[in-house]
Amino acid sequence: MSNEVTVPRLPLVLIVDDDLVTTVTLEALLRDAGLETLRAGNLAEAETLLHTHPVALVLLDVHLPDGNGLDLCRKLTGASSTPVLFISGDGDVGTKTGGFAAGGVDYITKPLSGAEVLARVRTHLRLSAARESLAALYAERISRLSAAQQSLMPHPEDLPHAAFQVCIRQALQAGGDFYDVIPVGGRIVDYVVADASGHDLGVSLWTASYKTLLAYCVSAVDAPLDTCRSINDSLRRVLPEGAYFTALHARLERTAKRLTLVNAGHPPAILVGGCDGRARLLEQDGDILGIFADAAFGVLDIPVQPGDRLYLYTDGLVEMKSSREDGCARVLDACRRFAGLSLAESVSAIVEEMCDGCEPQDDIVLLGVEV
Repeated sequence: MSNEVTVPRLPLVLIVDDDLVTTVTLEALLRDAGLETLRAGNLAEAETLLHTHPVALVLLDVHLPDGNGLDLCRKLTGASSTPVLFISGDGDVGTKTGGFAAGGVDYITKPLSGAEVLARVRTHLRLSAARESLAALYAERISRLSAAQQSLMPHPEDLPHAAFQVCIRQALQAGGDFYDVIPVGGRIVDYVVADASGHDLGVSLWTASYKTLLAYCVSAVDAPLDTCRSINDSLRRVLPEGAYFTALHARLERTAKRLTLVNAGHPPAILVGGCDGRARLLEQDGDILGIFADAAFGVLDIPVQPGDRLYLYTDGLVEMKSSREDGCARVLDACRRFAGLSLAESVSAIVEEMCDGCEPQDDIVLLGVEV
């Protein structure tokens, strides 16, 4: 029996500043507090270290010899949940707000107070650890689920204020394609269409996991991008090797007339204008869910008007008879031509035209939403 004790890794803080006195002072402060540190004098060095070390937190100067720290912050927070704290002698309000807009969680002005820096670093490390623990908790709960616990997909008559219609055709009795409609509060509703990799009946268990995560993670406080990141962290802990999801997560704020779309490797949504009938593909790039720790998702915010229609679908609809590109063009044309029908009629007509009498070899979900 081994007597070895696993020593937990100390949090690693990356200090990015071209002032040597500042970096040496911060290194001594953080190491005395029991933290590990790395230093970089410019953006290029920082990016190299971020790719090669498990950095838990970044202390980042705004003005650096080879560029602006705000750019690095945008890139980092767009691909990971690593907290970034700005440290800068620039106390301009515009610069500070720019730092927060870039994704920074805090902004500390120079000259630095050691006690203040340490307090804020500890606070954000604790918050980051809490998020990790929450993701682990979700993963533990999901691991105890059985296929019998799969929640039912909502029906349009159950949520009339959500103004949606859906058509589902499954290749098997239980499939990996699914949708969810989640009232967030007020006149805000989230619409999700997702597709699990694989086509066997066991895939239905992983759809139950995803739906359970949505119930835990969706809230008015968290943006859809934050929800997708949380779901990705949890799915990575429970999905078998090689399994993943693609998904589109839409948030429709009817009062604000705003649509937010987050794409995780999924076919693009379609928006049809209520006034002019113009149909357009909302093209986005994005990584799949459940594979990459640093997954980056496409985010699109667009204004909408009452009468507009949004269509979300899975790849089974557009890959039946041709390439995805050709299939997307066909479904786009169908959405435009059937815009004069009721929402329920248009959803049914689009699927009928795309199938053209053929039995689907892959699951199909088409979700239509009236703004």
